[in-house]
Amino acid sequence: MTRAVTIIGLFLTILIGAGTYWVSHEVERLEKHYAEIQSDILAEQESIHVLEAEWSYLNNPERIEKLSREYLSLAQIEVLQMASIDDLPEDSDMHQYRIDKFGEAVAFMPVPRPRPGDRAYAEAAETMIVDAPSVAETGGAQ
Repeated sequence: MTRAVTIIGLFLTILIGAGTYWVSHEVERLEKHYAEIQSDILAEQESIHVLEAEWSYLNNPERIEKLSREYLSLAQIEVLQMASIDDLPEDSDMHQYRIDKFGEAVAFMPVPRPRPGDRAYAEAAETMIVDAPSVAETGGAQ
């Protein structure tokens, strides 16, 4: 009986030792992985900091104004270039204006033309425009 208890105790001791060894190596592996992740996070934070500094430089109003004067030929809007909704044409069949809550026109949309299928075939054929020469005119050769 004592011999069986001794063998079971020895087996359990070896089993517990092997489990402890495995757990300690797993903890070391996870700690290395954690350290790598922390290093990656710090690198990304540093990269974000550099990008934010670059963004603030690129969006500097003085720099944008200097570049716009150098590369764009912009001029101030003159009073005569401004228009009101009353200056728009009255031909509502041709145009549709979307009015915002202040009564200003904010979009111009042409009224869609009827599709050829909506009209008679002959009428649709008359309204078609073909820019390319026909095969008969070119003699079939190119």
